[in-house]
Amino acid sequence: MRRFALAVALIFPVTLLAGKNPSDYPLQIQVIESHWNRPINAVDRRYGGVEGWGRGNIMDGNSVRGFDFSYSAAEPFHRTVGGGRYLAKWKKEGLKMELLIGEIGAPDKFHTYDLKTTVRDDVYVRGHDGAVAISQEEFKARAKDKDNEKDKDTDSDKQ
Repeated sequence: MRRFALAVALIFPVTLLAGKNPSDYPLQIQVIESHWNRPINAVDRRYGGVEGWGRGNIMDGNSVRGFDFSYSAAEPFHRTVGGGRYLAKWKKEGLKMELLIGEIGAPDKFHTYDLKTTVRDDVYVRGHDGAVAISQEEFKARAKDKDNEKDKDTDSDKQ
């Protein structure tokens, strides 16, 4: 029985929690690339669980930085789509974060994931083969170009 309890504690770090306060999670996370697999060892295969890894961006105020991550959990999470973001907070600055993901159909229930992280100086964007790292300068230039296109579209709509 002790082995079972230990296996459950190690394999299921994702918890379903009611009452989490999203305002306690100041970071906005964009997941650009997300991969996972089911481990092949007998214990993990018997009790479930996934090992995942990927790349994304951390938005903290006006700062945007790329990061790489890995995790072990009961179920995987997926990349964000469009302007979608997950919320997160640092557990150990730059090395470990807690990701908060709302449960679909239950606005007051959340899943948490503990991510091991490596923060980068560059930023990730979507490429045809997954995440592509670009410099901060290029990222800012692309954002400025996007804003200019939006302004042109707004001006043409007014006419």
